[in-house]
Amino acid sequence: MEYVVKAQLRDKFGRNAAKKYRRAGYIPVVLYGKGERNIHAVVKKSDLMKFLHAVHGESVVVTVEVDGESKMAIVKDIQLDPVTDDVIHVDFQILHKGEEVEVEVPVVLVGMENAPAVRAGGIIEALVDTLAVRAEPQNIPAHIEIDVSNLELGDVIHVKDIKTENFTIAEDPDMPVVTVLSERVEEKPEEAEAEGETSAESSEGGAS
Repeated sequence: MEYVVKAQLRDKFGRNAAKKYRRAGYIPVVLYGKGERNIHAVVKKSDLMKFLHAVHGESVVVTVEVDGESKMAIVKDIQLDPVTDDVIHVDFQILHKGEEVEVEVPVVLVGMENAPAVRAGGIIEALVDTLAVRAEPQNIPAHIEIDVSNLELGDVIHVKDIKTENFTIAEDPDMPVVTVLSERVEEKPEEAEAEGETSAESSEGGAS
């Protein structure tokens, strides 16, 4: 799916100007990239939020149109208000066709419900939320899907175990990404009673 966000250049700068733009229903944004001048603009809040909700935090390429000039870009950073969690600023990284770029891509686990480890009472846990990948714009994956349906208790998936296509994971190949934890063993009643008796005896001994 092709995404397009329309923006307009800012003619006022500074914290007070940014607040005025937000009160008027606009979100300040900046576009930057290798060999590019920084472009400071604003986007209608309703349009920007529609786009952000549509991509659900995935890494997708978007065309940002700024006063008739189109730039291929990807969301690099989203700043939120610390009190309201409202989006207050967005950074877009400008991309160039045929040029590799490094971006953070979300990790998604699939097949968890069918994994032998889960049926055995284990817990499959993703150790990271995102992974850095290098790829040309058209090959940037929206997310990295990791199949965990065959995992057994004690298994670990490392970066080098993840299948890639037209992109490279820019992380340590031996870095663990997914692990399987054994279910926590509950303390047996008799063990708990024994510990209780030992504690009581220690208390009595201390009182004498």
